[in-house]
Amino acid sequence: MKIIDIKNFIEFHNVIEKHSSANYVFRGQQDFDWELIPKIGRPEFSKNVPSYFKEEDIIRSWLRYSGHLLNSNPVDEWDELTLGQHHGLATRLLDWTKNPLVALYFATFDLNQKSDASVFIMDFKNKVLKTKEIKPFDSKIIVSGVFYPKGLSARVINQRGVFTISNKPQLSLEKILNENTFIKLRIKGTAKKAMLRNLEQYGVNEFSIYQDLDNLSNYLNRFIISRELDIMD
Repeated sequence: MKIIDIKNFIEFHNVIEKHSSANYVFRGQQDFDWELIPKIGRPEFSKNVPSYFKEEDIIRSWLRYSGHLLNSNPVDEWDELTLGQHHGLATRLLDWTKNPLVALYFATFDLNQKSDASVFIMDFKNKVLKTKEIKPFDSKIIVSGVFYPKGLSARVINQRGVFTISNKPQLSLEKILNENTFIKLRIKGTAKKAMLRNLEQYGVNEFSIYQDLDNLSNYLNRFIISRELDIMD
């Protein structure tokens, strides 16, 4: 897998400009050493949830207790997984975005200058799943690929979200798919603060991404603390 060091926003832009076709999706991670492993495949979960059947039980329980909180019902099992994933449930999904600036935000927003971050670029050509023909919990079908969510929430739309699903969640996606599928950008920890300011200039921040009241408050609090808030009549 090709790794490219990125020290500033211009270098990031120059790389993205070469990978701007519709075949590319992006994912930002706060720590460069983190692999592309979905939450349910990470050690703290995989030791206790070793099978797809148990994962399906978790989704069913989540739906049973969350029904009165949902604005609309999931359209199918893929939508059920997507909903759970977006609200922090451990699933076999990984979030990706068609917008590289959104990926860069997720890589840099922690501002930890001691830790380099990463942005993965994935060429998903020929890896789009035909979700009408398969079900995510069918253990007889082996799938690893990209799919577009059907029941689009405001958050998914704002983030231009797509998802990968892994048939072997304990393994990193880099090991399942051809490593030439990926390019990994190393975002220097010392560059995070400046890059967040660049993203702000393009209108990318916690409020634009999440579009909820909690993150509007976080956004305004951050500006108050940094004394960057414009006083408006």
